[in-house]
Amino acid sequence: MLDHGILNVPLSKRGNIDAQIDKYKAEQAAIKKAETEAAKTEFNTNKAIAKELWNKVDKDLIKQDAKKRGVKFSELRDVLHDFVKWQPNKAIKVLPNYINS
Repeated sequence: MLDHGILNVPLSKRGNIDAQIDKYKAEQAAIKKAETEAAKTEFNTNKAIAKELWNKVDKDLIKQDAKKRGVKFSELRDVLHDFVKWQPNKAIKVLPNYINS
C-alpha cells in the first residue's frame, strides 16, 4: 500500500514508485490466484461427492417426487443431474432425499 506521507518527499529520495506499484499488483495477483485455486479444489471435491450420490439415487423416488410436484420425470431428473454438474453444493444437499437407506 502506498504511504501518502511520503508524497511530500522529493522523487529522488523516496524510491521507485513504479516498483512499489508492480510489487503491490503482484501480491494482489498471488492472493487472487490462491483464492481461485482453493475454490476450484473445493468445487472439484464437491463434484466428486455429488457424482457418488448421483450413482446411489433411486429413480423411483425421483418419479414419485416428480408426480407430486406436477413435473415430468425427465425434467426433474435433468435438473438434479445439472446440479451434480454445475452446482455440486446444491446436489449434496438435495440428493440424499432421493436415496433409499
